[in-house]
Amino acid sequence: MRSLFVLLSFLIGVQGFYILRKHNSKNHQEITRIAILRATKQVCKSMDSQFQEPNPLDVESLASACQKKEHESHFQRGIRVICYYNVMTDLTHSDSPQHHFDNEMFKEGKELITEGINTTIDQMNRNLFDDARKTLGEIMHTLQDFYSHSNWIELGNTEPCTALINQDENIPNPADENTETCEDKPQGIDLKVKEDILRQKILTSGYTRKSNPKGKCSHGGFRDFSSGINKDFSASCHGPLHNKAADVAIAASVQLLEKIWKNIDGPRFLRLVGLDEVRPAGGWQDLLFSLFTSRYPDASESPNEVVEAELTD
Repeated sequence: MRSLFVLLSFLIGVQGFYILRKHNSKNHQEITRIAILRATKQVCKSMDSQFQEPNPLDVESLASACQKKEHESHFQRGIRVICYYNVMTDLTHSDSPQHHFDNEMFKEGKELITEGINTTIDQMNRNLFDDARKTLGEIMHTLQDFYSHSNWIELGNTEPCTALINQDENIPNPADENTETCEDKPQGIDLKVKEDILRQKILTSGYTRKSNPKGKCSHGGFRDFSSGINKDFSASCHGPLHNKAADVAIAASVQLLEKIWKNIDGPRFLRLVGLDEVRPAGGWQDLLFSLFTSRYPDASESPNEVVEAELTD
């Protein structure tokens, strides 16, 4: 148990929608859980003409609505395992900018996601569901980071960038290496990204201190001790845009899950997320995320109030 709390302490400082909880913010686990519940609801609805919309939308109510109440604990475990591998991306790939869409590495980040989608589908087709959950968690992390680390939200977008999950679709208007994207001395959130960048709808993302070329935006926060453009939580550099970024990240995660579902079938998707008679493998994965109750118990698309974290018995 001591090792667990050492790990949790370390996670405080990692990047991307944060890992431990911040006030009035959604972290990677919460974004992932909400997305899985919403996507799974659509899968069950497609398989049952008599499907009754669960209200609220949570693990217990959805397992019942999907006529799989007896597999509720497996479903909970499946979600936790996927969340675990999402979180671990910050540890195993902490210095890999493409895993977090840092340093304007849009092409490389997209390749990780699209190749990961294909890998997940292939693993499921070969009945390697534990491996598929690992791959899925990793690519969901990268996808979610796009919305907190780039200026997609600052450009006024309210819908996901579908090019990130579609091989044949181009990422719109990425900055080239010679384009200056941020003010040298920002005086506020509206002045941080250059006005001509916003006006021309040019896509950029933040660099960490050790790799920040002149005129480029900084990531900001713990990793480079500077002001930047990240929206990882509500008190970060562009924190006022955190909730918008988190909402679009949830929608993008649902799209990714639905793309996987459409390339396999409903029953295998349900097995992927754990809503199946086969219990997902797990150990640390369960323990790591069973410490806290959910602050967002209802994953419905209506706005949710934040419920402060409480330790369980």
